[in-house]
Amino acid sequence: MTNKPTIAAIGAGRMGRGIGHVFAYAGYPVSIVDYKPRSSSDFADMEREIRGEIADNMRFLSGLGLMTEMQVGKALDLISVVRADEADGVISGAGFLLEGVPETRKAKQDALSRMSRAARPDAIIASTTSTMLVTELQEWVVNPERFLNAHFLNPAFLIPLVEVSPGPTTDEASAQRLIDLLEGAGKSPVRCAASPGYIVPRLQSLIMAECCRMVAEGVGTPKEIDQAIMAGFGPRYTAMGVIEFIDWGGVDIFYHAGNYLAEKLNSERHRPPREVAKMMRDGRRGMRDGQGYYDFRNMDVEAFQQEKMQRFVTLLNGLGRVPKPGV
Repeated sequence: MTNKPTIAAIGAGRMGRGIGHVFAYAGYPVSIVDYKPRSSSDFADMEREIRGEIADNMRFLSGLGLMTEMQVGKALDLISVVRADEADGVISGAGFLLEGVPETRKAKQDALSRMSRAARPDAIIASTTSTMLVTELQEWVVNPERFLNAHFLNPAFLIPLVEVSPGPTTDEASAQRLIDLLEGAGKSPVRCAASPGYIVPRLQSLIMAECCRMVAEGVGTPKEIDQAIMAGFGPRYTAMGVIEFIDWGGVDIFYHAGNYLAEKLNSERHRPPREVAKMMRDGRRGMRDGQGYYDFRNMDVEAFQQEKMQRFVTLLNGLGRVPKPGV
């Protein structure tokens, strides 16, 4: 038996299955709750499909040496699939409830209202929505101080990030309990304000739109632009954060390049914000000045640079993108 808290994933679609995988892999008992009324035969078909999908994904990881076959079996044993008429009994025993129903207000209202009424008072409730704000959803939750958003990125069982977005009325202890749970399951939770798009979807939308504009303008073919992303943009910002990169290269370089692009592309979205001009005036131009967005004054900068470069080379080598020497 495990002493880890029980997780209930509300919704039996892609997100619910991904959450089921995440927590079972980490050794937590998890129930995937199907809120749709189904006949016995339809439910049995869906349960086989869910178990088959999760088993296939775990065996894929096993084939890469990340799990043993025995561990796959043990993880699958931690998963239960629950039909709608048994949902309340399961939900009332869960410590954490993660809602992953379709992205419509009607579906969210129905699920959050039902699950929060059935939940025990100390249970943490989170929505995995990628679009709706915690401030919009909390009105449907009983005891909204224990409610917040937890945005998993698909495929949920692989992407480490979870964007955790508490609301103004969310109790801090509830937010920290969810963050601790996610870290215990091997995830990398990042807190963000209740703002449209959170962090990644907001960035992703801009990048996608700009890539499509470049195709339309003839800057590059789809294949060439994707190659530039995979061989340059993507690996760079996996080894180092975007804000870190600004400080590394210099706030002044970002400032002048951004203003140049804003003029030439007639795009105010490329112009650096006012804070960057203030940093220039204050002499906070990045790593070489000791301060930028980050404070490097009490840091071993050389060791920091070496660690980042080692991470970059390791990543590129794993991607098969480090060329062999020609000597």
